[in-house]
Amino acid sequence: MELLNARRRMPRPQKFCIFALCTLAVFALGNIPVFAEYVFARGITRWISFLIGRITNFIAVSFYEWTAVLLIVAGVAYAAGVILLLCKKRFARAGRWLYRLVMFGLAVLLAFGVLYAPLYNRGDLFPALGLPQVQVTEENVYAAAEYFVDMLNQTSAKLERDEKGNVVADCSFDELADILNEEYQSLGSSYFAGFEVRPKQVVLSVPMSYLGITGIYFPFYAEANVNVNIPACDLPVTMAHEMAHAKGVSMENEANLIAYVLCIRSGSDYLAYSGLMAAVSNLLNALPDESYSALRDRLSPEVLLEYRNVSEHYRQYSGIIDEISSWFNDLFLKANGIPSGTRNYGETTRGLVSLYLSLAQG
Repeated sequence: MELLNARRRMPRPQKFCIFALCTLAVFALGNIPVFAEYVFARGITRWISFLIGRITNFIAVSFYEWTAVLLIVAGVAYAAGVILLLCKKRFARAGRWLYRLVMFGLAVLLAFGVLYAPLYNRGDLFPALGLPQVQVTEENVYAAAEYFVDMLNQTSAKLERDEKGNVVADCSFDELADILNEEYQSLGSSYFAGFEVRPKQVVLSVPMSYLGITGIYFPFYAEANVNVNIPACDLPVTMAHEMAHAKGVSMENEANLIAYVLCIRSGSDYLAYSGLMAAVSNLLNALPDESYSALRDRLSPEVLLEYRNVSEHYRQYSGIIDEISSWFNDLFLKANGIPSGTRNYGETTRGLVSLYLSLAQG
């Protein structure tokens, strides 16, 4: 009987080949724009994420961070076990352990290919945000920067600040999530998943800061995680960014643009301030030095102080760990078809010019 079962069991190389071919097929289909948009983004990926999110979204614990901790511990233990087996010359058993590790990696890759990778190949975002198509020139970038600098100064004057000069949030974490869910709903576009997203506060936010991470979307749990050890002025755009990933947008510059648009158009001074701080920083950095200096000098002392405070906050966590984390993130983005890597986060100039024209023209 045991001999019969052994004969029926599929050989490991065959299992590996079948699994690998399935994974390659999923990624190949996800790279075809029409499949990425209508089979995955608006179909399989959206529905699976919805089902997973119904379980994870309404449990306050961040499954991502504890999974990360468990994987680190398990990874160290697994590596130690393999080394021990090799030292004892138990090569056959060590080979089985390595085979299981490879199959686990393939399973994760396949799940990623279904739950997130196709979203990198979606159609144009601008119509979903109600933004006009524009040709970017130095003149309209300057005009947009000037417009948002003035708006930032006006909005800043309406907000309460603490003793260090930092803006004070006028809503709780959960209230902010409610506001942003309403903003996504108000877009009325099928481009975005219609289900509610409940962002999670990461308990291990300080270690996360040393990794240079302000937020992370974990597609395996359909979970938007937010580092709460960040300045109050960064919280709304960070949360909106991670929610954009949960809503079906994976490109980092597009998630940033969505966050800026939702915050600036929200009607909330606190959210608008957050969006404007990020938008102005991006636009000023896209200008020549002379134009940059001219517009920077027009920022109010309160806004300039907050920019300095934000820089000092992040500087205290920078170092070799942050650099390694950034390198891996850059590699990850490039592997997913984004040649600019981590620079993609700042590639929002065209969208901000379009938003400026939309707002300026009423």
